[in-house]
Parts: sequence; C-alpha cells; structure tokens
Amino acid sequence: MRKIHLLFLLTCLLLASCAPRADFDIRGEWDYTMTSDDGNTYDAGTITFSGQPAQGTYLQFNIYQIEYEGGYTVNGADLELTGDETWQGTIADANSMSGSWSHEDGATGVFSATRK
Repeated sequence: MRKIHLLFLLTCLLLASCAPRADFDIRGEWDYTMTSDDGNTYDAGTITFSGQPAQGTYLQFNIYQIEYEGGYTVNGADLELTGDETWQGTIADANSMSGSWSHEDGATGVFSATRK
C-alpha cells in the first residue's frame, strides 16, 4: 500500500511540473499595435484576455471596428494566441509583451502590447 501512495505522489508531482504555468497574469485589457513586415501599421486596438492565467480566451477590437476572438496560452513568459491570427511572443513584465504574428491571409509582422 505504501508503494501505491508513493507512486501516486510521484505521478502527481510529474503532472504538475509538466502543466503550463504562467509567470504573468495577462487577464484584462491591453492596447496593441501590429506592424507588418514592410514597416506599416497593420492593425491596432484593444485586446481583452479572460480565463485562467495559463489559458483562456481573448476578444480583440481593432481600429476598423472589427472584433476577433480566439484562445491564448501562457507558459512561463511565452505567449501564444490562436484564431484568425497567430501571435507568438514573450511577456516582458506585468504590463508589456511583444513578438511576431501571422494572419490566415498570409500577412506577417511583429506586435507590441501594453496593459491599459
């Protein structure tokens, strides 16, 4: 019986160490700017994250008055958004993040965001 308890405890520890963890809680509203590879502003607006610190959903409202939604995951300081666009970046601190993005139409570039 003692071996079963030990095995259970080790399994729980392994699973917990493999689960995504968020170094930062990005939930809330952020201002963002997306710059295309040619250096022009591709999009800008606000993005709101909700859910858990390590994963959840986002609602993006851009300068063209269009809303997009999708999901996000945070693992350590790494961020990924999926939906019409894919963002992959790094959360620098509690109030700033940046990285690269690609749109399903083939457009690509970089983004930056700051907490409101």
